[in-house]
Amino acid sequence: MLTIIKNTDIYAPEHLGTQDILIANDKIVKIAENIDAHGLEAEIVDGANTICIPGIIDRHVHITGGGGEGGFSTSTPEVNMSTLLKNGITTVVGLLGTNDISRSVKSLLAKAKSLNEEGMTAYILTGGYGYPSATLTGDVRDDIMFISEILGLKLAFEDHRASHITKEELTRLASYVRVSSMLSRKPGFIHLHMGSGKHFYNMLYDIVGENGLPITLFNPTHVNRTVPLLEASAEFCRRGGSVDITSNIGISPKDSVLSAKKALLFLLQNGSSIDNITISSDGNGSMPLFDEDGRLSGMGVAGFEPTMDTLKALVLEENMDFAEALKPFTLNPAKALGIYPARGAVREGCFADMVLLDKELNIKDVYANGQAFVKEYEVIRKGTFE
Repeated sequence: MLTIIKNTDIYAPEHLGTQDILIANDKIVKIAENIDAHGLEAEIVDGANTICIPGIIDRHVHITGGGGEGGFSTSTPEVNMSTLLKNGITTVVGLLGTNDISRSVKSLLAKAKSLNEEGMTAYILTGGYGYPSATLTGDVRDDIMFISEILGLKLAFEDHRASHITKEELTRLASYVRVSSMLSRKPGFIHLHMGSGKHFYNMLYDIVGENGLPITLFNPTHVNRTVPLLEASAEFCRRGGSVDITSNIGISPKDSVLSAKKALLFLLQNGSSIDNITISSDGNGSMPLFDEDGRLSGMGVAGFEPTMDTLKALVLEENMDFAEALKPFTLNPAKALGIYPARGAVREGCFADMVLLDKELNIKDVYANGQAFVKEYEVIRKGTFE
């Protein structure tokens, strides 16, 4: 199947200007100023007045649901594929949350396989909040080495819901992740859910300094949870680490330093490189609110719209260079997950994961693996039981 998108302004994420894109099956095979469709049985898409960007890569999504802090009835449901794609997300990484007891890595993997069968791209992380880590095979090393969809490990850290892992335990776990990732040609990382604890990254610095493990082995997320954590995360970046900002920030106001937009700008203003920052949604997870005594006082569900809203705000409100603003949503997560250059860019030879935006940066069309899922602002292809 051939598709030609004509006259779209391409950000790959670097600006390539107005060109045509030829898609064959699931790949981009040619990008040129004028691709002649004469003699080809191809669908022609008018891309005039659109901006083409890589599909968003969301590295933190509760694809099988999250939550449960308020009892069994407060567990959030599984995500629908169309919910992801209508928000421009073409690649997703699923993970477990607080409830890694009744929810499992096995069901997480099954959901990822389902999303892959339905046409988008899905990976997962083994582990969850707890330690010892929840696994599929019984061993973190086997999970990472032998299951292609498993890219790394999730662990809660500096959080009242965590297992309060010791330095010795975390050192050993980090070594397991590093070696099994090396053996399976994966980047190797522990995705650290950061809570509101006061020790921040002190244990990580000790482990890195004492054992020679690279700081890039640890990837903190939710770094815009509190102002002190965000300040500590700027230092983590200055030391060469990479961090993940959450676009869903609960009740914090949009103009707060804790919003994803302001958090990114804060990190950049305090010595972080944009190449060391990713932005994810925490989509479909619960958004529990706790009072000063640690009692649950409210519950919400994280959506996916804040991610695209953050990109739009960076460009339209902060006048950030569009190519630079795209990196934390596309190129950077692709590199961090080890799936670049196949994904995370609009280039010849890449998988055809693309989003066409109108001039107001609203999502108009979405392609995942060369297939159209959103056309003219409407979802045209959904999951099996949607």
